[in-house]
Amino acid sequence: MIIELFVAGVWGYLLGAVPTGVLVARAMRGVDVRQRGSGHTGGLNVSRATGLGGGVLTGVIDLLLGVVAVAGAGLLADTPWAATAAGLMAIVGHNWSIFIRFGGGIGLSTLTGSLLALARLPALGALVGLVILWLILVLLLHFHRARSTVVAMIAVGPLLWALGMEPRVVLLGALGGLIIIVKTLPDWNRKYD
Repeated sequence: MIIELFVAGVWGYLLGAVPTGVLVARAMRGVDVRQRGSGHTGGLNVSRATGLGGGVLTGVIDLLLGVVAVAGAGLLADTPWAATAAGLMAIVGHNWSIFIRFGGGIGLSTLTGSLLALARLPALGALVGLVILWLILVLLLHFHRARSTVVAMIAVGPLLWALGMEPRVVLLGALGGLIIIVKTLPDWNRKYD
């Protein structure tokens, strides 16, 4: 089982590490997204560098990479925990990609795709709830965006648990949220445009 989890983790990492944002920004505008805005390679910063279309394209592809990482893990291993390992490592790969000197995004789209692949409708309900929480914090209460992301990510695991999700789904949500928190903390005091 350890070898299967390792293989699933490597699979997930390599998929997550595909630097979608760098490729999209280069193809659309000839720019290096890492030199723009926040320096992250996710959809939000790509939209700053290329426009909304590039940001959406990046977010969708990163989400699909999370889906494929989790779905493919089932083909690589007999244990259902392989999907959790692949999803977690896809987030790690997205955030610290070996292909771009361990830079990357925050991992929100990749976590979303991983959870959707593992728990479909219940995960979708949890994700909608988290987006609403984030929007309330940012738009109504005027919290800082990065701090609001940290609060929302703290809520992922408990929310999935409260919805009665399997332990492997709760673990993916809780640890995936923790990985995102670690990547978000450097933006704690960042000024937004």
